[in-house]
Amino acid sequence: MRLFILVLSGYCFPVIVTLVLWGAISSSYADSHNFDELLARLSPYLKNGSALIVDPQGHELFANNPDQKMIPASILKIATADAVLTRLGEGYRIPTEFYLTSDNYLAVKGYGDPSLVSESLTNIALQLKPILKKLNNTELKGIIMDSSFFKPGQKINGQSSSNNPYDASIGALVVNYNTIYVHKSRQGTLSSAEPQTPLTPTVRKLARKIPYGKQRINLGNNEEQNLVYFAELLYYKLSEQGIVVSTPLSIMHKSVPEGSIKVYTHYSKPLSEIVQQLLYYSNNLTANQLLLILGAREYGIPADQSKGQKALRNFLSQTIGLKDFSLNEGSGLSRQNRFTARQFMKILQHFEPYHYLLRGYDEKFLAKTGTLNGIASFAGYMISPQNKTIPFVIMLKQPKRSHYRYKIAEMLYEYLF
Repeated sequence: MRLFILVLSGYCFPVIVTLVLWGAISSSYADSHNFDELLARLSPYLKNGSALIVDPQGHELFANNPDQKMIPASILKIATADAVLTRLGEGYRIPTEFYLTSDNYLAVKGYGDPSLVSESLTNIALQLKPILKKLNNTELKGIIMDSSFFKPGQKINGQSSSNNPYDASIGALVVNYNTIYVHKSRQGTLSSAEPQTPLTPTVRKLARKIPYGKQRINLGNNEEQNLVYFAELLYYKLSEQGIVVSTPLSIMHKSVPEGSIKVYTHYSKPLSEIVQQLLYYSNNLTANQLLLILGAREYGIPADQSKGQKALRNFLSQTIGLKDFSLNEGSGLSRQNRFTARQFMKILQHFEPYHYLLRGYDEKFLAKTGTLNGIASFAGYMISPQNKTIPFVIMLKQPKRSHYRYKIAEMLYEYLF
């Protein structure tokens, strides 16, 4: 092992590098001149940051402030993904149940499936049509929404009340990630920006004040409003299949009444597919939905943040062996989350069997980014020319540009390979 202490521009820049020459790394790695040049190039980008790379055997190849606690931002989603895949299984599917009440209401009971979209409701309506016909049902009186699986009023630390999709609120029954996608003409005419999703009364109300053009906005933190939108969209999909629902549409928010008959259960796509989309699109709602589902599975219903946090903390401490970290939620929105690069490396080493679920960058990296104001992170796996996975983590505080994380990763990749 060689210890380098580099002082540039008044900053002490400690770097520990273990020289391990295995097949994936060229012999030029040990070139002292090249290493000094690398440090000089990295210094402007890695200031106030931490980074760590290890080889497949766990030997450190590059380390800068690996024990400094940092805000991970959205790379925390890798930890959440690891926990739910390990505990629930790659093939786990989240149910949504449909009941017919004694007074002829269709009751929907949700269990937090974050992957329900307009196309899902189209398929559900297709499945319900022959079932209701067989039961000699001629007209539904309305729709009951049962969200009791989640404790009401759940708000994620770091979530704001903005219209941005990443601030969408969680819930036991959500559709289209609790967002709407609309187009507003310069003349003020509204239309859906996706053909599979009709405009509902709730959408028209929310879209009145948006600027012209295509806009994706969240439905807000009003749980009742979110459930009404779900029921409206389901009503349109049922109508498309010739299933009659009395108008004006009656929507009730309560538990499934006793004596109701379960007529259909919709199951989500496999958990591995949900996680892959979560990591690709960095969906905060999906991450926290899955965390609450995990908490309910391990500590009982109703699902809430405290149970989800407890489940993830226990996974990180008992399964992965982490100590002295701070965790507030599962998506990376909160600035109260704190991990060191060395701790996060252990997460990456445990997650390695699922590395293929991460997004690819330039055929060199399978990784996840994280961005908050003044925070930029990048973590995952370098893919060597020999197709070996080399875990790395980069966490920066107050970088001048968020793309510095990519510059650092590229320079380290070029140096190693």
